[in-house]
Amino acid sequence: MAFAAAEDKSTGITLSDISLHEPHIKKNARASASFPVIKPNLSAQPSQYAVKIIHQLGKVFYQWFKIPATTCIEQEDDLSLEESVYIIRELAAELDRVVQSKKLSLMTRKIKNKGSNKEHEEQQYYILQWAKDLENIKTKQMDKKETSSEQLSSEMKFNKAKKILSDWFWKLKDLKQNSVCPKGGWEETLRDLHKEWKQGESSMLPVMDWMVWAVLQSECSEEDSVPRLWVRSKQRSKITVGLRIPNTVWNWITKSTADVILDPNTANPDLLVSEDGKYLKAKKYGHESWKGFQWKRSKFDGWTCVQAEEGYNTGRHYWEVDVRKKHEWRLGVVKESAPRNGYVTMNTKTGYWNLRLQLGTLMALTEPVTKVNLPTPSRVGVYLDIEEGHVSFYDAVKRIHIFSFNTDFNETENIYPVFGTVETDRALIISS
Repeated sequence: MAFAAAEDKSTGITLSDISLHEPHIKKNARASASFPVIKPNLSAQPSQYAVKIIHQLGKVFYQWFKIPATTCIEQEDDLSLEESVYIIRELAAELDRVVQSKKLSLMTRKIKNKGSNKEHEEQQYYILQWAKDLENIKTKQMDKKETSSEQLSSEMKFNKAKKILSDWFWKLKDLKQNSVCPKGGWEETLRDLHKEWKQGESSMLPVMDWMVWAVLQSECSEEDSVPRLWVRSKQRSKITVGLRIPNTVWNWITKSTADVILDPNTANPDLLVSEDGKYLKAKKYGHESWKGFQWKRSKFDGWTCVQAEEGYNTGRHYWEVDVRKKHEWRLGVVKESAPRNGYVTMNTKTGYWNLRLQLGTLMALTEPVTKVNLPTPSRVGVYLDIEEGHVSFYDAVKRIHIFSFNTDFNETENIYPVFGTVETDRALIISS
């Protein structure tokens, strides 16, 4: 069988006019391919040998052109992963061609297809996310509100995402080389991510994700800060747990550092709060902690917790807590109207957005609880954004994203930082 394909000089890779899931034939296409189409006769029940030949033929077609030889051939289980790798490789080449950044070459390494479940999940997540971003930009340009009433299966969603990205490939090919030039925070963040990738500290996907944003932002009239876009879009999925935060984004987050001081009037009687309101630990047994105790709605009298003096109903706020060598703690925020008395369930359902370390396990207190498979941090950064509606936690030493809660805060009531521990030896210290 003879195959002929043209090479795209701008990307240095061989392409076909038949892209991904559906054909996209254009008069001015830069690449072409020709091959004899063999349609097997499936009117009769094929022999076992014939089925084997058909599958082999399907693999040949897929390896050369990334399409099945015929829609009647059943694809193998790992074909979806290979499709993901191909989509990413093709998109990477086009993005690298149109994005101008000195000494930045996205294709300096090949994308490895190890085939692990985690990598497969990550690849599909990004493909679905890019397709969603493309649809959102198109919706904004049409000046319409985003509506999505379609109930699609995961397979249908993935096929739809492939089609959207495939269409975008052709649009990118119409752009001149180096036609998109990231400026300011965009380029700095791109360089930072690229450096991490080359050093093997992260996968290629966050680098590509940032390049997708750079190209989309150049087409969108809406202006927004680069770090805000990152935080808004990249911390709303379990895929980004463990993702290192780029320097420009980290600097933007920490600029909103707040002076958090503990309110002893809200502290559980079994807690010892320092005079400056910057550290707490549990009292040792034997102290007459509850002598003269008076019940207050704002006082924790079950769990050993305390909240800050100041609450927030607007803006961005960041603080850090030193939890080094501690084995049990609770950090986060609580809304003003949440119950504080007794051993109430402290989770998102009751108005608490907390991260907890218990018996060496990190847990986000969602409903139900979400275990976070990351090493225990020595210093935790907590970031609250009222307008965007999320609370994020970071390993402040390694600058790694731990977990984010997403919600709609009622801006008429205050949101307070909250802290808790049962340990009597090592204090929990607010270091911001």
